[in-house]
Amino acid sequence: MTPKAPLVVVMPEPIRQAILTHAENMLPDECCGLIASVAGAIRFAYPLTNSNPSPVSFTIDPSEHFGAMNHAENQGWEISGVFHSHPTGERSPSATDVAMAWDPLWIHLVVARGEIAAFRIVDGEVWPVELLAAEGP
Repeated sequence: MTPKAPLVVVMPEPIRQAILTHAENMLPDECCGLIASVAGAIRFAYPLTNSNPSPVSFTIDPSEHFGAMNHAENQGWEISGVFHSHPTGERSPSATDVAMAWDPLWIHLVVARGEIAAFRIVDGEVWPVELLAAEGP
């Protein structure tokens, strides 16, 4: 099945930098967080706590997940995806990432070696998403 949502997303530079900084700050463990979007444009990144710190997996703290959802809703945004890092891995979803993907409309951002790649994961299939740069939110 192909994704039903666009495979292009706009990411403002300040948000890209915030995600990269969070990934660097969490080394040697994976960072994690959520993203909020409107109409195919990322509006905010929520750097969250990896409640099970590990260099090969992440678990978003449930209370922080709930807080991000409330904040996004109050702004008129939608939680549209997740980001995490692969400190020693590739910029592509791991088998665990694919197995844990539950919403086929979500964007999955993977940070590795100072770069970010985007994907949708639909029925176990990984689809690349083009990230378009933007100057500001």
